[in-house]
Amino acid sequence: MKSITELSQAQREALRFWALDAAGSKDPITVCDPHNYLSKFNYGKDGLSMENIPQETRRESYAAVTQDTAARRRVILEMLTEHGGMTAREIAVELQKRGITPTDERNYAAPRLSELLEAGKIEAVDTKICDHSGRSVAVWAAKG
Repeated sequence: MKSITELSQAQREALRFWALDAAGSKDPITVCDPHNYLSKFNYGKDGLSMENIPQETRRESYAAVTQDTAARRRVILEMLTEHGGMTAREIAVELQKRGITPTDERNYAAPRLSELLEAGKIEAVDTKICDHSGRSVAVWAAKG
């Protein structure tokens, strides 16, 4: 069996996804592994359970995700400071342009906006109609 450091980036991302999914559930994860990334890991007929994922892997995954979200919060706050008001979709598009996220999916930005709002770093300053969804959405700005 290989250690996590010997896996490719795609394999590590797949393992990180499944580990995070399992963290919130007591049920085993049903493994959907179309590229056979996890073939070297032991898992039962019911899927990959947390008991089969090494503690080191879980800690590494958690640390990487925590670091990624903290970095994304910093970048989003910088963007709101530089550009003024932006919607979650506009932020997501900018994150993709900067190479921080793989797509412009708004869910790369929205959870970080909630965290920044809770921390008192940003505020909703207006609403506007989203070009993508046609719905009214919040416009966010850094607190000054």
